[in-house]
Formats: sequence, C-alpha cells, structure tokens
Amino acid sequence: MLFRLTGGDWKIILYNLGRMLHLLSFVFLLPLLPAFLYEELDTLPYFFLTSGLTLLIATFLSHSFRTEEQMELKHALCLVALAWLLTSLLASFPLWLGKACSSFLDACFESLSGFTGTGLTLAVDPDHLARSLHFHRHLLQFLGDGVGIVVVSLAVLGRTEMSSVLAFRGEAREEGIRPSVIRTTRLIFGIAFTFFVLGALLLTLAGIYEGADPDTALFDGICHSFTGYATGGFSPHSQNLMYYHGMVYEIVAMILAVIGALNFNLHYALLTGRKNEIFKNTEVKVFFSTTFLLCTLTTLFLFGKGIYASTEALFRRGVFQLISAQTTTGFYTIPPLHLVLIWPLSLLLILSLSMLLGGCANSTSGGIKSLRVGILLKSFALELKRPFLPRSAVIGDRFHHLKDSPLTSAVVRGAAVVATSYLLLFFSGTFITAAYGYGVGEAMFETASALSNVGLSCGITHPSMPAGLKLTYMMLMWMGRLEVLTVLVLLIALALSLGRKVE
Repeated sequence: MLFRLTGGDWKIILYNLGRMLHLLSFVFLLPLLPAFLYEELDTLPYFFLTSGLTLLIATFLSHSFRTEEQMELKHALCLVALAWLLTSLLASFPLWLGKACSSFLDACFESLSGFTGTGLTLAVDPDHLARSLHFHRHLLQFLGDGVGIVVVSLAVLGRTEMSSVLAFRGEAREEGIRPSVIRTTRLIFGIAFTFFVLGALLLTLAGIYEGADPDTALFDGICHSFTGYATGGFSPHSQNLMYYHGMVYEIVAMILAVIGALNFNLHYALLTGRKNEIFKNTEVKVFFSTTFLLCTLTTLFLFGKGIYASTEALFRRGVFQLISAQTTTGFYTIPPLHLVLIWPLSLLLILSLSMLLGGCANSTSGGIKSLRVGILLKSFALELKRPFLPRSAVIGDRFHHLKDSPLTSAVVRGAAVVATSYLLLFFSGTFITAAYGYGVGEAMFETASALSNVGLSCGITHPSMPAGLKLTYMMLMWMGRLEVLTVLVLLIALALSLGRKVE
C-alpha cells in the first residue's frame, strides 16, 4: 500500500528543507564577486534580496518545524523533489528583477532549466545581459547538475544516510564510492572542481586562440566550463558556441561534455588505477557504441543529402550536434532553425532518440541512461535465446558495472519501469506540443530535449511560447531530472495527505 505522510513526517521534511536552504542562501551570494569585479553595482540588490529571502524562509522552516527525528527514505525523496522546485523558484528572482526574462514565469522557467541542467532558455537578450546575471545562470547549472548540491546538502547536514536516497536514485550518485558520506561529498566536489578548472583554462586558451580578447575569453571559459561539465548548455551568447566559429573551441567543449556524461564512479575507478574498467564496463560500451552508431547515421544522412560537403563541416555540424544531444549538453554549432529548415526530418528523429538515450548513470547527463539501455538489451537478447534452449536449461546473464552483477528480474524490472516512465512522458509531451500547432517531428524533438535535460531547440522554446507549453516543459524538466519516480512519490504523498484532510 502506498504510504501516507503524517504531520510528523511533513515536520521532518520541512525542518530539513529549512536547514538545506540555509546553505543555499550563501550560494546565492557568489555572483556578488563578478558584480563587484565588473562594476555592475546595480545588480547587487538582486542577489542580496534573493539570499535574504532564502535565509528568511530557511530560518522560519528550521525553527517552526524543529525535530530530532531522523529522515527515512520517504522523507528524503519528498525533500529532494521539493528542494528542486523551491530552489529554482528562489533562484529566479535575480533573473526577474534584472529583466533577464520578460516575465516572472519566464524567469522561473530559466531558473529551473538551469538548476536541472537543461539549458532551454527564455532569456530576452543574452548578449547584453549583466555578467553577474550570466554567472548566476551558469552557476545554477554547475551546482544543480554538476555536483548535485541537493544531495550534497543532505550529506553535509547528516540527517540521512546518502545511500537511502541513492538506492532509489532520486538524485545524484548511486553507488557508494567511499565509506564515509562526508568523504564522498568531498570527492564529488573535488572531481567536479578539478574538471571545471581544467575546462575553464583550456576554453580560455581556445577562446584567445580563436581571436577573443582575454577578458571575454576568460569569462566565457568559466561559464562554458560550468555548463560543459554539467552537460547544461547555457552560454553567455545568443549564438552559443557559434560565437567563436572555431574548431578548437568546439573540440574542447565536446571533450568536457563527454567527461560530464561519463559515470562519476568511472572517474573514481580511473583515478584509483582501475584503468580496465573503461573497457569492461557495460554502460561505457553501450554509451560509446550508440554514440558512434548515431554519429555515423547522422554523417551519412548529411553527406547523402548534400547539406555539408567537407569533412570538417560534417564533423563540426553533424557529429558535434549528435554528441551534444547524446551527452545531453545542449551546446550547438548551427542555428536552431536549421534543424527544421535545412536538416531532414529523419535527422531530427535521430537526435530525438539520442537525447532520450542520454549519457551514463551517476553522471551529470540526463535521459534514460546507457546502463538501463544495456540491461534491457541484454534481457532482450536473453529472451531471444530462450526458445532455442532445452526446457531444463537454466539460463542467466551478467553485466559488468564496476563489478560483475547478475541480470536478475528485479534489475531488469527497475530499468524497464524508468524507461517506460520516460517514454510515457515523452509521448504525452509530444502530444501536448503538437496540440499547440507544432509539427510532430518538432514536438518530439523539443519534448525529448526538455525531458532529458538537454537544451537543444528547433525554435519552439521562445519567450513568445504559450504559457501552457512553458509549464509543460517545466514539469518535464523537473520530472526528467529526478527520473520521474521521485516526483511521483512526492505527488502521491501530497494527494494522500490532502485526501485524508478532506475526509
């Protein structure tokens, strides 16, 4: 039977939500650094107000609902889902007050898109936006998707064992890396920060090489490193990576995106000398195999249609876009409208498929994830063998993911439930988008981008987009980032709690 949350349960959730918001209130002050550095003093009130409001709510919750009870799995799951919504709502205030977006709804969309690592944008004029507001947008992606600050906050607060959340995959890194939660948290930050620094340095040098002035190259390098490793896709420029028109810059961004899309535990395995893991891991094999296959199909279609003639153009336009889609990064090197005006519908569908597949589990990428795809493929192959084997034969299979594991019915069922949930949401979102008058191919593409937290757009996502569609995509971004089930737990708990009150 589905659990009902009592008043005591909600007290535990709201108390810990308040404690987590205490930490986030200081995070919202980080954009003050570029505000002072670039003398954008008019933006200071936006961040002080947001931080102060967050601190006020945090203080109210932590004092009004104080409890010594420890969180259980059901509390942690509801807390994670609530935290994503409330944090995104609070983070929207600087964007709204700074007129980065034309309405409060658009600012909420932008903030949620940032915090979920999606990258779909409703920013009115990114090219003339204050750098402190750009820093705020890009920092949201790095903290929300790059290091999974919600679960990191839970770990730091010490109110629940991280394993309880990770076992359900509400957010962040599934397998325990180190026995200590605090050590694991430090490791997450350490690896993310290392890749951020390396990415920022290389992107800055690449920007200077491509002709940008050092100041612009440095700021863009920091922003693109934030969103590259977080597979987020935000950019300080309306042209995204097209601003640089350079292969070197695009290659560095592509490598950073692939690193972000790889399993976080694979990073740790490689750092601790387990170099063979990258060749044995089922998930890694599926990720690179599907990426290579879809890249090949994309290149063949583009070449066959005569859209791009040179090898360089095929790589920079076709291969880059496919990798951007598969890693769910959302960087682009072609104008969004080219996807519907120049590229054939077949390629739009290939990109939609790659976005749904996504990157690896326990990474910064979204989608169904390569590990689940690999499990389902192995299960499918096993069922194909079954009719050709003797009735007395005991058949089974294993998969390697950090260790050899049996392919049990529970594992297959878990992968199938998440994959089915994604597909149901995908078709629902496609239907809603098409109902607003958009083509089915475009609707599938934009829905896959929102659901898998990608950020690529074929032109549908725009400030003039209907409010109903904005809300639909916000729901898809939220549910996709938390892999559907966590949000369902919260919604069911709310419904049952409200139903009991009505009774």
